[in-house]
Amino acid sequence: MVDMIRKIVTCEVKEVADRVLEFVGSTEKQDRDGEVIIASGWNLKNYKKNPVFRWAHRYEQPPIGKANKVWIDNGNLKFQIEFAPKETYEFADTIYKLYQGGFLKATSVGFVPDPEAIIEGDGEKTPRRTYNKQELLELSGVPVPSNPDALVQARDDGLITIKEFEAITKPEETDDWIRIPVAECDVTATIDISKKEGIKALYCGKEKKVRTYMFDRREPYNWTMERAKKWVEDHKGKMDAILNSTENEPESLDFDFLLIEVSEPELPKRREYSQAEIMDELDYLIKLIEGEGMNEEVKEDAWNLVREIMRLTGDEIPDDILAKVGAVLSSKNKDNLKRAQSLIQSVLDSAGPETESVSFAKSTDEAIAEAREIAEAVAKEIQLQMDKMQGKVI
Repeated sequence: MVDMIRKIVTCEVKEVADRVLEFVGSTEKQDRDGEVIIASGWNLKNYKKNPVFRWAHRYEQPPIGKANKVWIDNGNLKFQIEFAPKETYEFADTIYKLYQGGFLKATSVGFVPDPEAIIEGDGEKTPRRTYNKQELLELSGVPVPSNPDALVQARDDGLITIKEFEAITKPEETDDWIRIPVAECDVTATIDISKKEGIKALYCGKEKKVRTYMFDRREPYNWTMERAKKWVEDHKGKMDAILNSTENEPESLDFDFLLIEVSEPELPKRREYSQAEIMDELDYLIKLIEGEGMNEEVKEDAWNLVREIMRLTGDEIPDDILAKVGAVLSSKNKDNLKRAQSLIQSVLDSAGPETESVSFAKSTDEAIAEAREIAEAVAKEIQLQMDKMQGKVI
């Protein structure tokens, strides 16, 4: 059995009659998931038998309206929604006013694709996936505002009450997903927080933060509202630090190795980490420091970590680090020193007791001794400074 797919679509909304709004629900443009829905492939027959318009796919609540007309026009899926009267369903009237006033601008289409009509692409030159035949099952309004402060402004202007505002923005639970809003911002992408744990997020690229976390309720993830709320509380600071340090918009991320396990109270068993995971941990540490800064105590521990890394690796200190701490040895200087040491050693090897001139031999011996003393002093000082940098001596 093929699972239903839901996609959020930004719409153009216009009023065509009293309490009737017209939406453009889907176009043939490639979406942020790299997917395309071919408009001519829509099968609308079954949806038209029960054309309800829900809020946030909530089946436990009454529908807020009905689709008087659903059709394909110029590569677009369009539908006209008649909202329930205020005296019949007050919440439906609230959503109607938010769309009418431009405070909301998105809808969601739920459909089942024909597996034999799906074309897979490379995601670059061609769409990652193209749906050529699909059956429309549901249409729904969704709480994605037209700008970061739209719903707050609607509340402050008295267009909606505080109670209505909370009803729209509160954590929601559908058959498949739990959604927990954590901020008001303009959503630019849906990203994977953890494919392993079934966690996604609505991401705001301009503000570099998450607007809503989404937790998959289906097998094998089985998220509950209580677990999801605890996860958000446990991870909020960490995720903010990571996203604030991200230069480009993360179309897809996976932070499995950073996430705190909330389903099992026991500490995870120690395991072997790959070199790639170590690199990721170091990268995360750098981004965390860039985002949060360091006090004096943390700086001291950070330098101790640097010394320990240098002790463990046993490699030469990089020239840029030497330069930053006041050292003056460049690669050229070190090469010259090695050549000088080699030259001195060759002189030492060639000198011997067979030298005929006593005065000349004495002069040569004195020169050799002086050169040896200088070379040993220089080498000793260099080694001392390198040992200090590597934490071998204090």
